[in-house]
Order: sequence, then structure tokens, then C-alpha cells
Amino acid sequence: MDDATSMQNLLRNFAGIEEDEHGKETGQRFLSALDELTSCRLQSDVLATADILSHFDTCIKWKDFDAGQMQDMIVINGIQFTSVCNHHVLPFIGKAHIAYVPSERMAGLSKFARVVRHFAHQAQLQERMTHQVADYLERKLQPKGVAVVLQAEHMCMTIRGAQAPGTLTTTSTMRGVFADHDRTAKAEFLSMIKDGR
Repeated sequence: MDDATSMQNLLRNFAGIEEDEHGKETGQRFLSALDELTSCRLQSDVLATADILSHFDTCIKWKDFDAGQMQDMIVINGIQFTSVCNHHVLPFIGKAHIAYVPSERMAGLSKFARVVRHFAHQAQLQERMTHQVADYLERKLQPKGVAVVLQAEHMCMTIRGAQAPGTLTTTSTMRGVFADHDRTAKAEFLSMIKDGR
């Protein structure tokens, strides 16, 4: 019995999916959708080599360049993403806000959306994803500081369980100059994303 047939049987027996013209291929469609939503997951052969950082470099189209004299904060605000929660295999949908202060290297703006998309396209925890995005950017750019804030609505909380539609979960990590509460970088970044600038 193949995976699609097993899934079809599970959906029929557990969720009551009918096997008429609309439901006879639901098992295969569900597996295809899940494959697409987790297309950047780590495969077992990568995990076996423990060469995860090299895997990221092959999956994320990345290019950076000399920052020159640029020392100012760069904010990429409102990168939309969809991920799948690791607990219930239901989507969570939100926005990522990223700031960094270059040291020697900068990256094109589209690269930040690519990084967010990569880490979103896995079975995820929002908290873990927040740190993964920051870790990757720190490794690639070695900036004076990086800040990542994710805000998302989790379907596992809004359509089941507590059934609290519209609830947003916010996670953040502040590194380098953003971690220093006595300096203005953190406050300036948080003000920018609050105001939607």
C-alpha cells in the first residue's frame, strides 16, 4: 500500500472524506500540499552528514557585497510567510520584520525574503524559526547587530482548541547592537515596525 492510499484510507476512516469525484484523490492532494509547504525540510541524508549549514547554502539563493561605508540600520519590514506548525500540521501565517546594521557585508533585499521563505517551508515552531533566520543572517553577514521579529496567526489556535481567531503570536530575537537596551537601535527598529514604516 503506497503513502497516498494509506492517507486516503486515514482521511476516509478518521475525517469522513467521501471517495466521490471530489474526494477520491484527496489523500494524494493532501500529501502533495504538505510536500509543497515543507519543501525546504532537511532530508535524512543531510541530517546524517550533520552538514546542515552547507545544505542551507545550496537551498537559499544568496549573494552579498561589500558594505563600504554603510553603517546605518537597514530594515526589511513585513515579509509575508506561511508555515506549517510542527504540533498539529496546520498553517500559521504571518509577517517577518528584520533589521541589521552592516559591518563589512550587505545583501540584496530579496535575499531576506528568501531566507524567511526557506525556514518557513518546514514543519516549524515560530520560536525556532525566529532564531534560525537570525542565526543564518549572522553567519552570512557578520553584522554589528541583527533583529528578527515574527508575528503570525496560528490556525491550530484559531480554528481548533481555544478557537481564538485573530490572535497574533509575536516572537523576537535581538542580537549585537539590538540586544543593548541602553542604546537606540532596538527602540528605533521596534518603532519602525509598529508604525509600519
